[in-house]
Amino acid sequence: MSKHEKKPAVSRLHRYKPSTIRTDAERDYQHYKETGEWPKKDPTVVKRTLRLLLITVVIFLVLGIILLLQAIGG
Repeated sequence: MSKHEKKPAVSRLHRYKPSTIRTDAERDYQHYKETGEWPKKDPTVVKRTLRLLLITVVIFLVLGIILLLQAIGG
């Protein structure tokens, strides 16, 4: 794997660094203080986040039901 191939992965992970998250939050808060409203997020990001949240909830519900059925049945 060359250095060129690693760079996109590193840049994708950069947004999850605590310093980047903190900077984004401070920028959003400054925008809120100045305008009185939170900045709009990209609809694609919102849709993807909600889809992942829904998938996570469904997985936990299925696992919970399976565990409940195992506890009752056996």
